[in-house]
Amino acid sequence: MIKAQSIDKSINKGVDSLVKNQLKDGSFLSLSSFNPKGFSKVRKYHSTFPASLILSSLNTLKETPRTQEIKRKTADFLLSQKSEHWSFNYWKRDSEESKIMPYPDDLDDTACALAALFKYSPKIIDGAAMGKFIMTLTALEEKEGGPYRTWLVRPDAEEVWQDVDLAVNSNIAYFLSLQDVSLDNFNTLIERAIDDRNYSSPYYPSEYPIIYFISRFYRGDKIQKIIDFLLSKQDGDGKWDNPLNTALVISAFFNFGFGPDKLEKSISYLIKKGQPGFWMPYVFCIDPAIKGRKYYAGSSALTTAFCLEALEKYLNSSQDKKIIRKTVPVKTEEIKEQTKIYNSISQEAIKRCSELNQDLKKQVLNQLARTLKKNKDKQIVLLPYFFKTALVKNGENISGQKLKLLGLANLYGWIAYTIYDDFLDDEGEPKLLSVANLMLRDLTTIFNNVLPPESGFHTFFHQIMDALDAANTWEVNNCRIDIRNNQLKIPNTLPNYGNFTKIAERSLGHMLGPTAILFSLGYTEKSSEIKNLTSFFKHYLTARQLNDDAHDWEEDIKKGHINSVGSAVLRKWREMTPFKKQKEINILKIMPDLQKISWQEVMPGICQNVLKQTELAKKSLLKIPPISNPSIMVDLLVPVRRSAEKALTEREEAIKFLKAYNV
Repeated sequence: MIKAQSIDKSINKGVDSLVKNQLKDGSFLSLSSFNPKGFSKVRKYHSTFPASLILSSLNTLKETPRTQEIKRKTADFLLSQKSEHWSFNYWKRDSEESKIMPYPDDLDDTACALAALFKYSPKIIDGAAMGKFIMTLTALEEKEGGPYRTWLVRPDAEEVWQDVDLAVNSNIAYFLSLQDVSLDNFNTLIERAIDDRNYSSPYYPSEYPIIYFISRFYRGDKIQKIIDFLLSKQDGDGKWDNPLNTALVISAFFNFGFGPDKLEKSISYLIKKGQPGFWMPYVFCIDPAIKGRKYYAGSSALTTAFCLEALEKYLNSSQDKKIIRKTVPVKTEEIKEQTKIYNSISQEAIKRCSELNQDLKKQVLNQLARTLKKNKDKQIVLLPYFFKTALVKNGENISGQKLKLLGLANLYGWIAYTIYDDFLDDEGEPKLLSVANLMLRDLTTIFNNVLPPESGFHTFFHQIMDALDAANTWEVNNCRIDIRNNQLKIPNTLPNYGNFTKIAERSLGHMLGPTAILFSLGYTEKSSEIKNLTSFFKHYLTARQLNDDAHDWEEDIKKGHINSVGSAVLRKWREMTPFKKQKEINILKIMPDLQKISWQEVMPGICQNVLKQTELAKKSLLKIPPISNPSIMVDLLVPVRRSAEKALTEREEAIKFLKAYNV
């Protein structure tokens, strides 16, 4: 077993050597040799390519002051090398090499630089940069959606500049994958190479760099074929020719999800070869030929960076199990209790179903399974438990039986109102109506008996249910429009959601479990604690529903439903459209206009409102003295807040992108 200390020691020494090798401008020298086996007689070149690859590898390392400084200087160097179109050249601009052996800018250097900069700091590659890059891609596409030609040259350039390369397109695909863009044409190109076992490129002398590039983005069905191919190339010492290729293969294995168990000999080999504190230069790619003679590029800094990446990935992977063993005991009892309650609630619900006749039992079990499957964060079942955990000592007297009952009630309510909502949306299945009625009856039984009448909770429960049904009635009466064959008539009065309280009231049943816990501790409806908890849930549920409405407004309108965002969009459209065109309209024809209004006019306000609601929810929660550990409840707000922040960022980036693309 390789000790973590020896790996850390090798990494630290390697970082030290990179500090020494980095030039003042943040770049790293590239060595060029006519001998593919060694770099005894070399030319020294100034290239952007090693800097991009070194930054990319360092982005995988644990942050330290030294790695931060190397990365900062490297990123600054790369940014100094971009063209106005955000393209990059193999040579450092204005270097002697760029004058003697000029190259056009190319997509290989560009994609590698952009990927490294994005992983270093995503903010660097903003909408304007992406717009420029997409323009470049579009100009160089072999066919729509790729693959792409390598060199940034005119369409009538010589054939030698018109190649479509496997390695280059792999690097393009990797950068696009960082932007959540996936193109089928890339996978087709990659999988053809995998099937043919032909990983070749005129720019790389071996298959190892190319497979490493592929591993950074490819997640298709043929990964095992690549792994088998690589294992067939491994020698008895656990290496692949030399430390550089071995490091590339190790990183590729981890990128593909291959475990560390069979890589110990390979890692030991890397550590041994890096004992002086750095790794020797080995051939990585092809340099320009001189007098018809092929030259090969590499450097000690480049080999070192790839070795550091491989060592770091091995260290992280091999320590995963150790980390789990170290951290789990601290929370073992909490996890056991959570699992016990979740399983107990699920089993009790299944037991309840088993008492029913065959037809009804089948329907209830199906709905139960669907609800539990969708409940990734277990909030539906465990919300009362989460709240009890937030109370810490104040919740110690809340029994497991009570948490079980409250969790069951929340689960039953979720199932019932999911079915009822479908009916309210004219999409209900009659065969599920009895399921909803059964679940609602069981919910009511639990809440009517979980606390004594004198607690005051019964009255509170029925008030919440009244508000819930009133909100549903308001929505059906005010938020529906007649739509047939995509033709609709926008009503003179669009639904006014005001401060959005009604969209929260439709889901207020979700708060009953935590509220019952406070009632059981002696608080009443008039207590500030109950009022602030109610306020928390109203703001939280408002934020969540606004977020959902922002995603669903188009589909809702097509069905004749006007949600809060749809109402704002239609109101804005009517303000901008002559009255004579507002009578009966085809929703499909005006949808592009509505989408534009949503994106440009409505969405910023909705997202800001979501953020405001989450902040108000948090403030309300912090005003409840019995809550000693609010973080578990505050965590409920995080996904909603992130979704709104992401939407705002994407909108800003899209606007920058469109401006850049239209230049």
